[in-house]
Amino acid sequence: MGSDVAGGTVLSIFTAMMHAIQASKLRWRLVDDSLKPLSAAEVFYLGTKGGGAFFGKVGSFEPGYEFDAVVLDDSRHSDPCEYSIADRLERFLYFHQEQDIKAKYVAGEELFC
Repeated sequence: MGSDVAGGTVLSIFTAMMHAIQASKLRWRLVDDSLKPLSAAEVFYLGTKGGGAFFGKVGSFEPGYEFDAVVLDDSRHSDPCEYSIADRLERFLYFHQEQDIKAKYVAGEELFC
C-alpha cells in the first residue's frame, strides 16, 4: 500500500488505508461477496510492516527495526465510551485530520513536532 501520488490521489497513508477499506467493502457488496472486506488491522499491516518489508526492516516496533513512527492525538474525538487501541486507530482512519499528527520519526530522527 502506498501514499504517493502515483499510488493514489493523496499523500496520507491513513487516507489510503481508509480508501482500501471502503473499496474492499464495495467489492464485497457489489462484485464478490465470497471475499470479506479488509479490516482496519489488515490495512494497518499493509500500510506499515507489510509495505515496509520492501524497504527492509521498517514498519514495526520490533527489535532490529528502524524507529519509524507517527505520534497521533485523538483527543478531539472525545466520547464517553472507552475504546481499545485498535478501536481508536480505526476511528482515526475514518476521522483523521492533519492537525491530529503531532510528530513523525524516520530512522529515529524527528521530522517535525
